[in-house]
Amino acid sequence: MTTTSFGDIQASGDDRRSSSSESSAAGQPLITPGTSLISTDWLPGPSDGTQSPVVVSFTDFHTDSAKDWQQVAERGMKLAESWPIMRGAVGLWLWGKAAEWRGGSLSIWDSRADLRRFIRWPVHAAIMNNWRGRIRVRSASWNDERFLPAQTWLRAEEHMRAPRDIRLPDGRWAFQHSHSGRGCF
Repeated sequence: MTTTSFGDIQASGDDRRSSSSESSAAGQPLITPGTSLISTDWLPGPSDGTQSPVVVSFTDFHTDSAKDWQQVAERGMKLAESWPIMRGAVGLWLWGKAAEWRGGSLSIWDSRADLRRFIRWPVHAAIMNNWRGRIRVRSASWNDERFLPAQTWLRAEEHMRAPRDIRLPDGRWAFQHSHSGRGCF
């Protein structure tokens, strides 16, 4: 395993680890070998270990340069420092695909109201407003009866592995959508 320039994000595309239990994540997710994905360790929130139904939120951003990708990733890491006190947060993984200038988050919440509160949080809103028009962002959310880290990661990883953007001959971007039949995107 090698450490990337983020310091805390480690490449683990060839490293498969198990979580400490079925309902509580620990360490890095079970990244499929050869995917070129990188991830933070699990960042637990106040509700880590919940046995209740959860809301899963997946974000996928795409920048136009390595410099922008690095800046967005650094802002995400800074924002993640608040996770241990984020009301309603079960936990979070940040992920990236450096070769495609893509990354995002996979966050788990007690409720949709908790997720909405985070989205509206002035710190998060300011970051999104600052980057508006400079990055492309997609997001999806779904409900799960119980948080099972490996299953949640694999569902999101399907979309992380799919090609994201294709530039058309006229310079416009066309989005490719993954059709897993599970309602994500």
